[in-house]
Amino acid sequence: MIKLHPLSMIFFLSVLFFMILIYNHPLYIILILSFLMVLSRIISEGKRLKSIIKFSLYNVLLIIIINPLVNHSGRTVLIQSPSIPVIGKIKITGEALAYGANMGLKLICILLIFLIYDIMTDRDDTFSFFSKFAHKLTLTFSMASNIIHRLTIESMRVKDVMEMRGVNFKEKKIINRIKSYYPLLKVIFISSLEGSIDRAEALHSRSYGKCKRTSYVDLKMIFMDYLFVFIALILLTIFLWGLFYDVGAYQFYPRLQAFVFEDFMWLGILACVLICTLFIVWGCKHWKFLKLKI
Repeated sequence: MIKLHPLSMIFFLSVLFFMILIYNHPLYIILILSFLMVLSRIISEGKRLKSIIKFSLYNVLLIIIINPLVNHSGRTVLIQSPSIPVIGKIKITGEALAYGANMGLKLICILLIFLIYDIMTDRDDTFSFFSKFAHKLTLTFSMASNIIHRLTIESMRVKDVMEMRGVNFKEKKIINRIKSYYPLLKVIFISSLEGSIDRAEALHSRSYGKCKRTSYVDLKMIFMDYLFVFIALILLTIFLWGLFYDVGAYQFYPRLQAFVFEDFMWLGILACVLICTLFIVWGCKHWKFLKLKI
């Protein structure tokens, strides 16, 4: 498994994130989406990728359905209903469908960016990195996420014990069901208070906040981190240079814009950089030379 420095991954994925936000051209969005999907498949087993795609497809379908119903712009009318009281005419255009589909692809790309960051970085390294700049905020966020997970396990454990003692949590009447859940909430509340006292004592025993924060291991950037930073700089240069030539812009309304040669030229340059990145990541798992650099 490839684990890189949080700073290098934040820089690399931030460039892709802003490219997704600013680019409206469908070809560029499809290219970045293909890159993120292949990258996710290379660095993981594919199970998490399938779950993300499955979850995001529902949102994409919802966007594609809602956008044409709300936005009636566009000249390519596909469906137009007679006038309906209060609602009026329902007009669905091809441009509105294309715009909604493009926004849906952007949403999938953003979700994949967070997935890739979670896979390619270690959570403890991320905590240590952000603790140097915002230690209180990082500690609060870490404790909150840990408490949610802990309360979930605690509630399941207490519920199993109470069911063994004869408590029925599937009462048909709402009042009886609330009465059966009341002891469960009481136990979880008391357990949470005891846990907060234990965490406060642990922080006090370590003199938290009284001196400069120390760590067991210092995070250091390795060869692969610098390589990803270099790739991110190349992508950033292509992105900023392309903005002067209005690269990545696309007009959906009032009619879909036709593709021109300049779009494919910049698309080819961007594709070469992304393909080289995929080869590097794939090589980190199969080439001994790059394995030694991780």
